[in-house]
Amino acid sequence: MRTLRAWGMLMAMCVFAFALSGCGGGSLDGNVGDDTGPNPVSVPDTYSTQEVLEGSWSAINSLYEFEAAKFGFRLNSARLTFDYISLTQSVGEALVTSNHEWYADYTSGDKVFDLGVQDLGLSFDKEAGRMIHQEKDKWRCNVDTESGNKILMNITVSSDKIIRVNYQDVTPVLFNGERAEYNFTLNFRKEE
Repeated sequence: MRTLRAWGMLMAMCVFAFALSGCGGGSLDGNVGDDTGPNPVSVPDTYSTQEVLEGSWSAINSLYEFEAAKFGFRLNSARLTFDYISLTQSVGEALVTSNHEWYADYTSGDKVFDLGVQDLGLSFDKEAGRMIHQEKDKWRCNVDTESGNKILMNITVSSDKIIRVNYQDVTPVLFNGERAEYNFTLNFRKEE
């Protein structure tokens, strides 16, 4: 009987330790973005989001730069395309294409290494995006790419021609076995 009680206590401690291990911040070993995100909300948007998002978008932040640990990034170009969008008031899906080009460098001591053009793992072609309505005019788009990346885009529809997209994640290995954690926001204009 004591053995059975000891095993029960051991199992309870294992379950408790497993539950605690899920808490805490992200690491550079995996993706930072939370795949599930908040519960969807059902509130009307200012615009017909489905009609607004459908089509191609180009980043308008021509001088955008950011740093992450030892890395520096300067935007060359970013484009998004949303096709076959199907939205309810709270959830939906879309076929998403994304192309990013960033000039990257790595600083170690007094040396700066030019890494050329990088996509930060944000380029993919016609992948399924799960859309979750966060607030009025705000949608979260989760994309699981064929290469195994989990892309998180928080989209704010500012007008029928402008959207703002926040990206949060960790790059693939860029230099010397190192990755960069990022959290940046770009403005996009709809292409005619």
